[in-house]
Amino acid sequence: MIRLAETGSTFLANVVGALKPCTAVLGLLALAACSMAPKQSTTAQNDERRLFVEANESILEYHIKPGQPDQLALTGLSKLSTIDPLVSIERTADKVILHRDDSVRRFDAPGMSELIDWSVLTAKVVDAAREMSPTIAALPPGQLDEIVIDGTLAKLDPYSRYVRPEVARERRASRDGFGGIGVTLDIHERDVRIAGVLPDTPAAVAGLLADDRILALDGVPIERLTADDIRVHLRGAAQTMVQLAVARNGVATPMQISVQRARIVPETVTLQEDGGIAWLKVRSFNQQTGKSVAEMLQQAHRDLGPNLHGLVLDLRDNPGGLLDQSVEVVSQFVQNGDITSTIGRNPQAMQRFTATNKQPVETLPLVVLVNGGSASASEIVASALQDSGRAVIVGTSSYGKGTVQTVVHTSNDGELTVTWAQLITPGGYQLNTHGVVPTVCTADLPDTPDTVNTLLSDSAKPAGLAQSRVSLDDDGWHRLRALCPAQRDKRSIDSLAATRLLSSPTLYQHVLAEMSHPSSRVASNRPIR
Repeated sequence: MIRLAETGSTFLANVVGALKPCTAVLGLLALAACSMAPKQSTTAQNDERRLFVEANESILEYHIKPGQPDQLALTGLSKLSTIDPLVSIERTADKVILHRDDSVRRFDAPGMSELIDWSVLTAKVVDAAREMSPTIAALPPGQLDEIVIDGTLAKLDPYSRYVRPEVARERRASRDGFGGIGVTLDIHERDVRIAGVLPDTPAAVAGLLADDRILALDGVPIERLTADDIRVHLRGAAQTMVQLAVARNGVATPMQISVQRARIVPETVTLQEDGGIAWLKVRSFNQQTGKSVAEMLQQAHRDLGPNLHGLVLDLRDNPGGLLDQSVEVVSQFVQNGDITSTIGRNPQAMQRFTATNKQPVETLPLVVLVNGGSASASEIVASALQDSGRAVIVGTSSYGKGTVQTVVHTSNDGELTVTWAQLITPGGYQLNTHGVVPTVCTADLPDTPDTVNTLLSDSAKPAGLAQSRVSLDDDGWHRLRALCPAQRDKRSIDSLAATRLLSSPTLYQHVLAEMSHPSSRVASNRPIR
């Protein structure tokens, strides 16, 4: 298992160094004049059985809810009917029965707690379904396994999931980095063009430009390469070489460009400077996010010097990512104290995360922007900065995804992501379904400076937004979020409000003091280690 806590529901949309990722399309192919599909090889059958065993073991060990092997297996197998509606699963006292029209296969049902036996039975039923259904047989094994395992996980919660190897590799690349050259591609049939080049990457050093058309890779004409072939040629171990033949506008003959691959980690943080304010946009949380925030803060101080008087951390539409990186980002702004805690059924899920920054932290006034697309890791950051009284939160209520997933790297190179913990804020309330409710709410307001002046006046603020969150029950949270409903729009009123707050130290301190900030703590009856 990867020792990794993932909080996000999605990852970067563009994987740098390969193709823009494609959504797998499930083709339900009607095979005319086709009878029984051939059986899988013994090796393939064993691999499939091993995968189902791994999946069920991980779910039962880590998932925040307890389960039974028989229910996991039957829930997953019920998804076969979504591929072929003629297929159904029935369970009697001692049998599992697979139906398709008038065809029937019967299997002995293990005891309900026999994990390995139910996992092996799942593989047997899936293989029998291939024989009985041409539609199911037409699916690649990886996609079929994904449907069955995902069917089990979907019953448990909306964030647990399994992805087959080719998708898992793209996720790992976005999260952890990969050997590549640092480009994104646009592909239209046989026309393969460079859509963008990341700065300070091998592609940039080699002189590749956006809109260069790739004619060949390692001497192989692009017409002979599939999308997977292109990925293989562009990806590879750091320090290895790839040869590109490219056509460039204004250059008469094709250019031969050799590029030495390097480890590429997609950039998640960008910096803009305007009027003495540094605006840090954080799109997601991968392995480099904490380091990138620290570097951007240093750059802002170098660029603006004494003119730098405020910071904005824009977390709008940030779906999350790695938990440890959210802790590292908060640690840039608070010297000590709790950042978040996790609770779950597995003892390893009981953890407390604190700010342990040994360097001087950033002390300039800070505004954090959130909206209905801010989830998980971004909610950890916003809630920790709000609860500690370190920042004014502006925008609309966040998404409310307060769970943590652990990632299991399966033997087939796929990934199983299992929800195993709930997130608790420094104030002692859970983030799941509750989320972060800002101190300054911009929901449903027009984008005008006059609106901002009115918004920041005491008389115009919705009563109740500044109340302590820790004592609220679910009804109280429902009422609180109703004062500032979650919205996905990224509107200029958020930026106008941030600018107004940071341009007036007196106003900033007044709004910051309005929020009832609980002390950094976790309820004493909540076991944390």
